[in-house]
Amino acid sequence: MRTLYLTDMDGTFLNDKGVVSEESKRIINELSRKGLLFSVATARSVISASELLDGVNITAPAVLQNGVVIYDYNNKTTVKYLSLSSENFYSIIKIFEENNKAPFAFFFNKAKEDYKIIFTDLKLEEHKQYYESRNKMHRGLVQKADRYEIPEEYKPIFISLCDEYDDLVIIKNELDMLSEVGYSFYKDTYTPYWFLEVFNKEASKANGLLTVKEYIKADKVVAFGDNYNDFSLFDVAEEKYAVNNAVEALKDAADGIIPSNEENGVAEYLKNNFNITNSVDNEEVK
Repeated sequence: MRTLYLTDMDGTFLNDKGVVSEESKRIINELSRKGLLFSVATARSVISASELLDGVNITAPAVLQNGVVIYDYNNKTTVKYLSLSSENFYSIIKIFEENNKAPFAFFFNKAKEDYKIIFTDLKLEEHKQYYESRNKMHRGLVQKADRYEIPEEYKPIFISLCDEYDDLVIIKNELDMLSEVGYSFYKDTYTPYWFLEVFNKEASKANGLLTVKEYIKADKVVAFGDNYNDFSLFDVAEEKYAVNNAVEALKDAADGIIPSNEENGVAEYLKNNFNITNSVDNEEVK
């Protein structure tokens, strides 16, 4: 049986410092050499996830930006992505701007495998830190603009903002009026703020999981998570486990509770439960 192990990143596979511990890397890499099919399902982008997963042997495509992008790190190619129509993009931006908010808008060019991120203002210190950190590592990736426009040859795929709950919930409620738009709304792992992420309604961690499962011909998926945006992942996984630091509602939906993200919970579970007899030769993985 080909089993895919798919984990959320922040609060689940990453520790409280927002990194993969050396012990987790060691365990995952050792098991990967024995045939472990392992990947992530996260709200993070290709670029952000890549930086944090450096040194980890990811042996199956990743579900990124809550299922907007399915990315094969081994072949460095996008397997699938879902974009927003121009009409929906500008409708979303209008709602944010009418509420005096300036989100980060993500655009993708498939032919070039290239991303652009545009914003018009940095209203919180967290926004400034995000811009500075991205600009330091990938100069030109995040750009300030006078207004939101879709760059030529790019598709809008993701709109994200970290801010106060009371401000974002108003926007969330207005987004419900857009029939072709989906969103994820959850508390940030590292700050008191909340995230509101907006994308094509067909995108979800659940659909991303199903895409990867079919792509690598897995028979079963075991999922790991900690937050509200992991519910859709849990809905379609054959087995699901919440880390001990997870929100109570997700724990209630889980088949079991594993050690916390600070205790290398995902890696420890795999070390104790990965069945080598069910492993596959990594050469079989697309």
